[in-house]
Amino acid sequence: MLPEERKQELLYLTADTIDDCRDRLGKLYGTDYEIMDRKNTTQSYGPFGLFTKPGVKVTYVVNRRSEKTSAYESEDESQRLIREEILRRATGGKSKTEIQISEINAKVNEIASAMQRIPRGSGEERIESIDRIEEMLDDNEFTRDFILGITARLKKEFSLDDLNDFHKVERQVVDWIGEAIEIAKPKTHRPPRVVVIVGPTGVGKTTTIGKLAAQNVIIRKKTPDMPPIRITMITIDKTRIGAEKQLQTFGEVLDLPVQKAENAEDLKTIFESIKSDYDVIYIDTSGYSPNDSENIAKLKSTLSVDGLHPDVYLAIAASTKARDIKNIMQNYEPFGYSSVIVTKCDETTRLGNIISVLNEKRKSISYWTDGQVISRNIQRASVVDFLIRLSGFTVDRIHIEEKFGEK
Repeated sequence: MLPEERKQELLYLTADTIDDCRDRLGKLYGTDYEIMDRKNTTQSYGPFGLFTKPGVKVTYVVNRRSEKTSAYESEDESQRLIREEILRRATGGKSKTEIQISEINAKVNEIASAMQRIPRGSGEERIESIDRIEEMLDDNEFTRDFILGITARLKKEFSLDDLNDFHKVERQVVDWIGEAIEIAKPKTHRPPRVVVIVGPTGVGKTTTIGKLAAQNVIIRKKTPDMPPIRITMITIDKTRIGAEKQLQTFGEVLDLPVQKAENAEDLKTIFESIKSDYDVIYIDTSGYSPNDSENIAKLKSTLSVDGLHPDVYLAIAASTKARDIKNIMQNYEPFGYSSVIVTKCDETTRLGNIISVLNEKRKSISYWTDGQVISRNIQRASVVDFLIRLSGFTVDRIHIEEKFGEK
């Protein structure tokens, strides 16, 4: 028999409600217990006990030894058995080892699930100014590689205090974009200078030929002291209906002769017959899909005329997607184009795609066009012209004129 004072020792039990407490005590002691006190409390649950819920804690005594309690040797043993009974009921009769393994697996799964929900990059502190710059660059359709290069440079070269000054960050990013734009320098040529424009269908090659010719004509009309320049145009475009007629129309407006070559032999014959008579010869070419390697190779062969030494430009529409620009540039690389003419700038307000890819490919820009009027819708490219077209950026015009304007 246990000593009397041992029988009256205070014991404790916590459950969701007072009825749950009575139910569990009844299963353990029958009617041989007495609840001395109860109070509201909280219970921990979930992975690592991170969550809580309301509960009831009762203080009770066992009035006598019953068959169900005869095995109890101490208060610790009693409490242990109570916990094991509660655990057994809560887990459907699983063994202690099974319960432990189950708890470990549940915790591992919970952690793995939580990790999958964590956004990439959240392991490092987010900086508001960098996030904002990323959004602005993305809105201007700069490539992901270009954006990452800018943000990496900000983190490397700016202190945390400087990064909190968005005006300073924005001004520096505009400068870095300007530094990424390479403008082709004007070239001097011994006559005749042969200018060839290549590129895919629909980028405006024929119109650009007309604009370049018109530019030379207009400059000399405005500057009578300049020496006269003799210009002719040749079309070898056999794919687009009306290409020859369009060039002929430009010739009539500008009072310039236009000729047509059907093949390499034609082009060779025409070139040999006129090369001593003209200072500039513009050649308009057929447009092909950048994936049409067979016809692109034929075009390259047509232009392989002895003594031609053409100054080749690749025409790319401003709205072309970045990955398509890369494909076009790669497939027209055999022409050895010196730089790019960006056409149809009036059809988009986003030029980050062009800037990004040309910077990646280390190619320069010679001209940009922004309309159909041949007498005015072409300009020599400049860094300033590209920067002032950045969408969403506050651009300091005086600063960029001083930094990137023509000296």
